[in-house]
Amino acid sequence: MKKVKLLLALLTFVFSIGVNAQVNPQKKAKKITDEMTEVLSLDKKESKAVYKIQLDRFKEGQSIRKEYADQPEIKKEKLKELGSKVYNQLKKTLGAERLKKWKDHKSKK
Repeated sequence: MKKVKLLLALLTFVFSIGVNAQVNPQKKAKKITDEMTEVLSLDKKESKAVYKIQLDRFKEGQSIRKEYADQPEIKKEKLKELGSKVYNQLKKTLGAERLKKWKDHKSKK
């Protein structure tokens, strides 16, 4: 009976780790989007667009880190490319002036 309980506890633990690993990009994207929405006074359409950009960013970043874990130089370059891509998407969605306001907000934190 103890072995069954231990096995169930272990399976529950493993399952919860797997679920959290999948949820983290969503949580991160939501957190940043919520903060950007407040600081930049985004409307619903802009907020949804920012969330999608951020979610894609975190998912792609996670993928890059996993794929190039043993190649730090390539990983660094790929993440830099991703950062440029995200910046350009946000600039297109929000405009350069709002991105400057966001950068100023982040530098004060």
